Amino acid sequence: MDALVQDPGRVARLAAEIAGGRLTATALVERCLARIAEVDGAVQAWAVVDAAAARAAAAVLDAEARAGRLRGLLHGIPVGVKDVIDVAGLPTRANCRARADLPPALADATAVAHLRAAGAVILGKTHTTELAFYESVPPTRNPHDTARTPGGSSAGSAAAVAAGMVPLALGTQTAGSVNRPAAYCGVGAFKPSTLAIGGAGMVPLAPSFDTVGAFGFTAADAAWLATGYAPAHLRMGARPAGRSRILVLQDASIDRMADGETAACMADLAQRLADSGLDVAEAASPVAMDEVRAQHRVVLLAELGRTHGRLPSDLLAPRLAADIAAGLAIPDAEYLRALHALANVRAAFWGAFGPSDLLLLPAAPAVAPIGMATGDPAFVIPLTALGGPVATLRAGFGGDSGMPVGALLTAAPGADARLAAFLLDEAAPALGL
Repeated sequence: MDALVQDPGRVARLAAEIAGGRLTATALVERCLARIAEVDGAVQAWAVVDAAAARAAAAVLDAEARAGRLRGLLHGIPVGVKDVIDVAGLPTRANCRARADLPPALADATAVAHLRAAGAVILGKTHTTELAFYESVPPTRNPHDTARTPGGSSAGSAAAVAAGMVPLALGTQTAGSVNRPAAYCGVGAFKPSTLAIGGAGMVPLAPSFDTVGAFGFTAADAAWLATGYAPAHLRMGARPAGRSRILVLQDASIDRMADGETAACMADLAQRLADSGLDVAEAASPVAMDEVRAQHRVVLLAELGRTHGRLPSDLLAPRLAADIAAGLAIPDAEYLRALHALANVRAAFWGAFGPSDLLLLPAAPAVAPIGMATGDPAFVIPLTALGGPVATLRAGFGGDSGMPVGALLTAAPGADARLAAFLLDEAAPALGL
């Protein structure tokens, strides 16, 4: 494992040690701060590290733990927050010059407030691409190979977890911005059902898709974090009846785009799952992924333009400014047709599968590319648009590149509890979660 990569520890174990008095929140925060001082000069995952506030919060949580009061699943666990999500007292710059002079946020975003209520310690803000779009990119590097991208737009969150600087982090996903950087950095992610978690205090990109997602060193850790801020109606702590079935999704675009390293790791992962006693089969996608991507792009551009059309273009990255203009040029009728088409596609797609089915496919066509461009979100975008929860897990390491290869596991919209339970229980022996 590269010297910049370090496992920060299983979150369930850390939480149990804090609850049992064998570890303090203060000690865990200091461990994270020491690791940041050691490696963030090379990785550059953090926009702001709020050490004083984290230490103060940890001291309060330690006093509560000594008194036998635990707030929830995340009591004393440090969390990084992508810098498009408000944290009270810190500015939300979103890597955008048009926001450079905004004052600090007056209040936490909804998801952050729920994390604090569950006992999390907010360690600071992690780097993002501009407004969570493709450009401008932040200075963040992939801890496995600093010549390669960590992905985007949640670059800092993925890299911070991969480098062991924090056990958990928040990101956002509108296209592939949680699941893809997790794959590139070799960590886990859990993006809840699209639009299930948004709320106040988040810089929008395309509101039909914007969803707060979770990073952890494993997919089970990420699911643990998502459980800490998910709304009650998702029943994330529940254990649905019956065992899940894994369907390896077949689609022409996957065959066309996935390279040999990716295909080999995916075949090995499917075999490991089958060897562990899980029910694994293949299934053809009932709709073409290319069609889903095309409709997603119309909606994203239209909403990008309508959301950010008043920003001064001279303060934006050229690609961002051009796509805002392109989005504004999309007529309302075309935008509404794309929304309607996506609704029909979702119904047709999920109608072909049963309630216990989980779909498996590659997270990206290839490993993280050299350079800082955010990489290819082609395999994640359709799943975001189709609306279900999506986890990233490590499928293996490329035989040629030595870089991590990620896999996606998705369930029907609203089946977050089934996917989380699979990661926390059924899949743990086969995947080392």
